[in-house]
Amino acid sequence: MPQRFISLIICSAIVLGLGACGAKSTAGLLTVRGRVAVDGSKSMQPFNLKAETVFGNFTGDEDTSVETSGDSVALKRLCAGEIDIASVAREITAAESRACAKNGVDLQRVMIAHQAAVLVTNRSLAIPCLKDSQLNLLWQRGSKIDNYRQLGSGLPQAPVSLFGPTESSAAFQLYTSSITGQAGDSRGDYKKFIYPQGPAMIAAVAADRDALGYFDYAWVRDQIGQVGQVAVDAGDGCVAPTLDAIQDGSYPLSRPLYYYFDRAKSGQLSAVGTFVEITIANATLFANRYFLVPLTAEQIVTERVNWLKQTGRYKRSAG
Repeated sequence: MPQRFISLIICSAIVLGLGACGAKSTAGLLTVRGRVAVDGSKSMQPFNLKAETVFGNFTGDEDTSVETSGDSVALKRLCAGEIDIASVAREITAAESRACAKNGVDLQRVMIAHQAAVLVTNRSLAIPCLKDSQLNLLWQRGSKIDNYRQLGSGLPQAPVSLFGPTESSAAFQLYTSSITGQAGDSRGDYKKFIYPQGPAMIAAVAADRDALGYFDYAWVRDQIGQVGQVAVDAGDGCVAPTLDAIQDGSYPLSRPLYYYFDRAKSGQLSAVGTFVEITIANATLFANRYFLVPLTAEQIVTERVNWLKQTGRYKRSAG
């Protein structure tokens, strides 16, 4: 690929005085060579495609690719040197880390966003909070629960009417792994909605007095006021699906989303380093526009500082 020149004006979004992206370098001209291959979670695809577009606009690169093979496959491919960034919805396992180390891949991780499944009800259904054990009984494969009172004497005497996303969705995987302990373990007798139909699911829940369901928080956050929200108790008390609780990880049905990549490939003049820089600088914008929950401002600073430290580029501001 021919030599590309880019001006990292993206850094103006996070002027921290931290080395390569400090106030003196935001208009600096860097030389970037190469393509970036990204693979991972389907839930992060719109976010990653936008990062790919911005990367291409700055570098002129037309070869960068974004795939959605899933977390495990992406991490395996990263450790084998087949891709540059694994975009995943979980932390890497010890066995996967050992495989990377065996192949000489010096792993680095950056958190880029959050994801959450929000539990909702019709406003007339008095269910303010449910324990994860109750949700397990209700949603596990083969469940015969057909009345909410069966989950506890304090719950409504009302027939179960369930709503949720399709089995191929990231919210389905998140919810089932969190509640039943195994991704994909779920009863199938509920009304299913694909991702673009999130608002339609909220409308359906609002119209059914016995309705309880879940969906990806980012896809329904603008309609959430139309229905009741159910807090979840995973052992530490009832936690409502607020933005703060999702971002700090205290809401049980939430998870952080990560980029994993080889530290050796993420230097200042590298294509991978530039792709990560673009992502961090625009993390809030990309997440809000492409159906993820954004990092807090403090989390963005922390992730960027940690990244620069690990690549030896961190310099504390003299001021």
